[in-house]
Amino acid sequence: MSVNEFYLEFHAIDSRIKSGKYKSSEKPYLDFALKMFKQADCKTLSLEDAIQAVELLNDLNVKLHQEFLEAGEGQWLSTIADYKTLKEKEMVVFVLYPIGATDSSEEPKICVVEIP
Repeated sequence: MSVNEFYLEFHAIDSRIKSGKYKSSEKPYLDFALKMFKQADCKTLSLEDAIQAVELLNDLNVKLHQEFLEAGEGQWLSTIADYKTLKEKEMVVFVLYPIGATDSSEEPKICVVEIP
């Protein structure tokens, strides 16, 4: 899936939650985050996609935190996203941590996209 498709799906989940289409025991954001983790391909990201992905991951992290607080659980799939400068090169960096995934052999995905 493209970043834009992930973005649209994220907002569709938010709309369905607001309209009461999920049970309180369901974790749609966790399911979505795990899907993103499995399908994300950092090698194909453009700069615009990377910036949109950073914004999406930051929003998703807030929703995941709320979702797990409401369920009384302490872990969620964590994301970190930021803009960095390294040796005068600007880049977008984000990391997906698979906390909460059922496969314990999953390793974090680190995406770095240089800003031209």
